[in-house]
Order: sequence, then C-alpha cells, then structure tokens
Amino acid sequence: LSMAAPAALQRSVVSPAGRHTASLIFLHGSGDTGQGARAWIKQILNQDMAFQHIKVIYPTAPARPYTPMKGAFSNVWFDRYKICNDCPEHIESIDSMCRGLTDLINDEVKNGIAKSRILIG
Repeated sequence: LSMAAPAALQRSVVSPAGRHTASLIFLHGSGDTGQGARAWIKQILNQDMAFQHIKVIYPTAPARPYTPMKGAFSNVWFDRYKICNDCPEHIESIDSMCRGLTDLINDEVKNGIAKSRILIG
C-alpha cells in the first residue's frame, strides 16, 4: 500500500492589510467547509475576520466516508467510530489530518512565517 501525497487542502484566505507576519488557520466543524466557516464568522462580526499583519486561512477538510453518517462522504477532519465521549479515536484518519495540516503549516513557514507565529483554531 503506497501512501500517495495528499492533495493540498482547499482554502479560503483573508490576506493581511499590511505586512504578513503571522497566520491563523481556522478549522471548520464536521460537514462544513472553509468558505462556510468564513461566511459564519463574517455574519457574526458583520465583516471578515481581518488583521493588519495576520493572514487568516480557512481550509476545507477533504471529503471522506464518515462512519456516523453510515459511510456517506462528508467534509470532516477525521472519522469517528461513533459520536460519544468515551469511544476510541480513529487514529488512522487523525494521522492523515495531521499530515494535511502539517503541509499547510509548512507552506506558511516557506512564506517566511515562524512556527511560533502560526495558530490553529
């Protein structure tokens, strides 16, 4: 089984007004998209969440079969065996999510942003 490089995550981006010195990666909830999370924030604030020096990135989780929805495809960061507080985590899909987010972080580092100036929310 070969591990193909995952495709880059789709993303909706709010560019900083001034010099880019930090990045905020804002993750959506299960079944949503980066654009959906951005629209939700915009509705709450009556404007985009925008900063002078911070780029805001809203990535979209890749569509994957989602066990709680009987295997239907959904934009979720990881699968779950079921929705409960005490069931085991679906480690394989969590590892896959971490690889995708690491690639996104590394893209920001390549753009000159220190890891200590990158937040994930």
